Amino acid sequence: MEKDKKTRIMDATESLIAQYGFRGMSMQLVATQAGVATGTIYRYFADKEALLRCVHEERMREVGASIIRDVDPNAPRYEQFRTLWLNTIRCLLDSPDALLYRVQYEASPLFSKEEDKELHDRYFKPIFDFFEQGRQEGVFRDLPAELLGSLALENLMLLTQKHTKGCIDLHEGLYESLIDASWNAILKR
Repeated sequence: MEKDKKTRIMDATESLIAQYGFRGMSMQLVATQAGVATGTIYRYFADKEALLRCVHEERMREVGASIIRDVDPNAPRYEQFRTLWLNTIRCLLDSPDALLYRVQYEASPLFSKEEDKELHDRYFKPIFDFFEQGRQEGVFRDLPAELLGSLALENLMLLTQKHTKGCIDLHEGLYESLIDASWNAILKR
């Protein structure tokens, strides 16, 4: 099934930003890559800023949903963690443009700490709840949930960036060792 126009516009925007940065992206380029007329973009988005904010929020929503997919809250804490970790790496490797877009967006004047916190609270709450529960149970170090999440999962953003650039070979044969290292980084000792 062909993607709808709005989705094509958002995908084109993400791809262009990832490839050329904010300064290299124009509404005309988005329209061309999405296969729509430039005016069509304005049927969905008031302006360039609205388009960029929408792409950012939609990707945050998608990533949050992908990371928590198939996590069984009744499973042992390690099994939940392993699923979170695997979901995170697969999400990052399957969507390198999303990661590059996020890096560009967060370096842009559009980025706002307050807006970012709101989006994290909205789309990543179950992930932070996992780390907070583990901390309260005494399984994880006594650090704020956001820091535990960063130690355990956000390092995957850097690893996948290096993999995408060809600096390291991040393959499935390494996953169990990397999961173990990430798990040990947050375990209470």
